[in-house]
Amino acid sequence: MKITALEISGIFPSLLAMRLPKRSKPNSNVCFTGINDCQAVQGGYTINEHKVTFVANADLELAQRLVKAGDEHAKAIRGILVWVEITAPIYWWREMETYRAGRERLSCESTMHIDCKGLTGEQLVQAKSAMPMGKAQTAIDVYSYQCLRRIYHQRKHHRLPQWQQFCQWIESLPFAQQLITCGL
Repeated sequence: MKITALEISGIFPSLLAMRLPKRSKPNSNVCFTGINDCQAVQGGYTINEHKVTFVANADLELAQRLVKAGDEHAKAIRGILVWVEITAPIYWWREMETYRAGRERLSCESTMHIDCKGLTGEQLVQAKSAMPMGKAQTAIDVYSYQCLRRIYHQRKHHRLPQWQQFCQWIESLPFAQQLITCGL
């Protein structure tokens, strides 16, 4: 199994959204020119080309309290999105289909165009039926942090090694400890 994060975005907008119900101002900020031109705040930061997001500890602490309070309070983290390329066995992808809310399939390798090219009718049906479930297939999906939290909670102790690997990858994401795995 191979997992590659292609892009992560929405951290700052999600922190802004989290503060709207009480009209409070976030302590985090975004700078679009470069690290040297931004004022640092305590916490962490993410870099995306020429944009630097400083995440203040106070915002992370509030987000963490909301996440621990349950899905209905953690709604802001559904705005943090991860685009990821995954190569995994078909049997794993079948289990991943359980997670529909907060996950979007952008595209995947086509068995019609790759494995069954030129086949029609009964030949095509037989080739599709004979396809091994262990065959690796690559797809690009988008996951929200909220969806990844559900997956992590439900699959972190799963006996299938691919789920353990996926959960380890989740742990490696920016602010995963504060926004995804906290309280689990």
